[in-house]
Amino acid sequence: MILNLKDIYLAAAGGLLIGLATSIHYLLKGRVTGFSGIFYSLITFDKNSFYWKLSLMSSVVLSSSLLFKYYGFTPILEGASPSFDPINQISKIGYIGAAIAGFLVGFGTKLGNGCTSGHGVCGLPRLSVRSMAAVASFMTFGILTATLKDQVVLEQPTQLLIDNANITNTAAMVISGILTLIGIIGQTKQNKKTMIDAIISSVVGLVFGSGLVISGMAKRSKILGFLTFNKSWDPSLMFVMLGAVSLNLITFNLLDKPILAEKWDLPTNKKIDFKLLLGASIFGIGWGIGGLCPGPAFSLFPQFTAQIACVFLPCLALGQINANKFSQYLDQKSKKF
Repeated sequence: MILNLKDIYLAAAGGLLIGLATSIHYLLKGRVTGFSGIFYSLITFDKNSFYWKLSLMSSVVLSSSLLFKYYGFTPILEGASPSFDPINQISKIGYIGAAIAGFLVGFGTKLGNGCTSGHGVCGLPRLSVRSMAAVASFMTFGILTATLKDQVVLEQPTQLLIDNANITNTAAMVISGILTLIGIIGQTKQNKKTMIDAIISSVVGLVFGSGLVISGMAKRSKILGFLTFNKSWDPSLMFVMLGAVSLNLITFNLLDKPILAEKWDLPTNKKIDFKLLLGASIFGIGWGIGGLCPGPAFSLFPQFTAQIACVFLPCLALGQINANKFSQYLDQKSKKF
């Protein structure tokens, strides 16, 4: 077991930032900050929420880019692990691994209605039994898959399309900044009264992205180090969830209604059903293979790799689209009985 106290401090601090971001969104707008759901709304161009969700996701990339510009591969605290993985560590997932992991993560998060942020960071503090079941499922299958993969599959770095982190980070910073502004402007043009949605979402994304980087959640090596049970097991990421959930347990129960909304915009399904457990389990398998879920995948744009940007994320989208069709098929089939 690897135990670095500086990494644990950063994990807890990053978790608190993630909790702060989701608390801001929850208290002001009454929304759960679930990145798999946000991603699905973007790829399907949901007209009611597209622009504020674009601002939120883009600002996660912007936050990660700014921190990469400042810290690069140096530790945030002296004696801690490097702030970001070397690019060849990210590319170790390979094209096939990225395709399989992306599809499974997409399929699982859509079928199970959530990932580590929606079910974990936001579901557990609400004492949602569905989220508790989902977290138990994807954690179990994530650990089993990562541990098994560690025994039978040796990851090897693959060739990079662009091997210059300064260029890719600058591009990510500029593009994400522009997209964040487009989201704010688009939301304003759609309805001036909801401009605040995009502004709040931008702040949420900036804080959440900072939490991902500071906690180590932006590093595949850190996530897989936690999911893989071996002599080098790294427990520090437990403190990310502990920090986020502990804060949200307090903040999520402060108000009777959101400050800037008429009511809470929360999931209404409270049943632990087949789709939830199957989806969470499939997500766990994909997570164990790739070491990534939607939020952290976007935080890797400053270190552009074809494996993540051109394979993992498109396959994640494909997985979500197919899961939606499969979910509709299951619903139709259940109605016949």
